[in-house]
Amino acid sequence: MSANCAHLLAVDVATPAGAEGRDAPEVADEQIPEQPVMGPVDDSFVAVYKAHYPRLVRALELGGASPDRAEDVAQEAFARALGHWRRVRRGTNPAGYVYRVAFRLVWRARRREPPLGEDPASPDVADEVTLAVGIERGLEAMPAAQRRCAVLCLVVGLPTKDAAKALGIAESTVRKQIGRARADLRQVLGDRS
Repeated sequence: MSANCAHLLAVDVATPAGAEGRDAPEVADEQIPEQPVMGPVDDSFVAVYKAHYPRLVRALELGGASPDRAEDVAQEAFARALGHWRRVRRGTNPAGYVYRVAFRLVWRARRREPPLGEDPASPDVADEVTLAVGIERGLEAMPAAQRRCAVLCLVVGLPTKDAAKALGIAESTVRKQIGRARADLRQVLGDRS
């Protein structure tokens, strides 16, 4: 878990003064808050966070966000989900909700700021890096809807049904976009695929 996200799972564990059987320092009653700033975090949220945070960051990176920006957006998406967790956890796909929020945050930010140029590639890169760069360039060249489907299904590994829910589109549309994405990647990669 990222150190930046530790605050999401923090729980106020203030111990009342004079608690029996505990070695707690003496604290005046007025210093102890009646209600913690943030109560205990639901175990279902913790499970979704642990399972999907790294995958979401990687999906955002492959979707075009810088590594730092991807972490910031993923943290923001989980923070927003936590704020509405009672409603979100009752939904059919809590993780899909987080993915949807994260991708919407990226899309909205892109409307406001121009994309940054690519860094020049180092001349001594390994074949694996060359292949990864080819895949990333192939993804960048795709239309946005096709790229989102490709990243969620081909890179992150979500089933088409979950990707469709996360993106708010029909599953058949996701399958169609994935087919096109595979064909485009084969063209870009040529004999390396």
